[in-house]
Amino acid sequence: MAKQTFTTGQVLTAAQMTSLQQTAMGGGSATAKTANYVLVAADAGTTVIMNAAGTTTITVNTSLFAAGDSVFIQNIGAGVCTVTAGTATVSTAGSLALAQYEGGLLYFTATGTSIFHDYTQSGGGGGKVLQAVSATYSTQSSTSSTTYQDSGLTASITPSAATSKILVLTSSNVMANRGAAGAMKGKLNIVRGATEILGNVEVFRTGDGSKYQNLTVSYTFLDSPSTTSSTTYKQQYASNEASTEVYFNIGSTTSTITLLEIGA
Repeated sequence: MAKQTFTTGQVLTAAQMTSLQQTAMGGGSATAKTANYVLVAADAGTTVIMNAAGTTTITVNTSLFAAGDSVFIQNIGAGVCTVTAGTATVSTAGSLALAQYEGGLLYFTATGTSIFHDYTQSGGGGGKVLQAVSATYSTQSSTSSTTYQDSGLTASITPSAATSKILVLTSSNVMANRGAAGAMKGKLNIVRGATEILGNVEVFRTGDGSKYQNLTVSYTFLDSPSTTSSTTYKQQYASNEASTEVYFNIGSTTSTITLLEIGA
């Protein structure tokens, strides 16, 4: 039953009493949300359940709840559910991102001001994997430039909290070819947006007796983007010397990039 004002002598039906009891005990609808949801006034005193495989949000707006109202939020889905400030203010000493089987209490101190108390159930405080994004790229390209070029291997992730870290893992197929015996050098880097976060690393080199080298190179880097906006990571490649041509995905092999959001 939604929060309401009763009058003297009002008679409630059995169904109303059952609903009122459920609300008083923090109950909610048996039908869980499966997509992004915006709280409504009728959610006061109830439990809002999210059950989605992908990432979702529960948005909190002003002028719906009064001081002292509360809403319990429970995530039972595999995707991370994030409590999001719409027109209202949502403060927390914990995290607004709820992994599967986590929940929390949204308490209103004023009509447009709330505090979220998260009840972490997946254990151990920080270090949880909150979400994962992966991408592949199989198109061959090459360069003899010593200036980094986009390889085409890229992925984007939207952190659920500004304190989260992003673990970047790449596996790339590369080859250097000089066309004649002599030392050859190639390099890879990783950029976040336009910012290089791992670069100028000489990853493959041959001696005078070889004309080419083909290998798979893996990188791992823990980044702190400090944002809740969509963030793009990509791998670039270059030659260490203009006489060496560097290939990415030689023979249209497949390179991969995986982004893991790690909770603070």
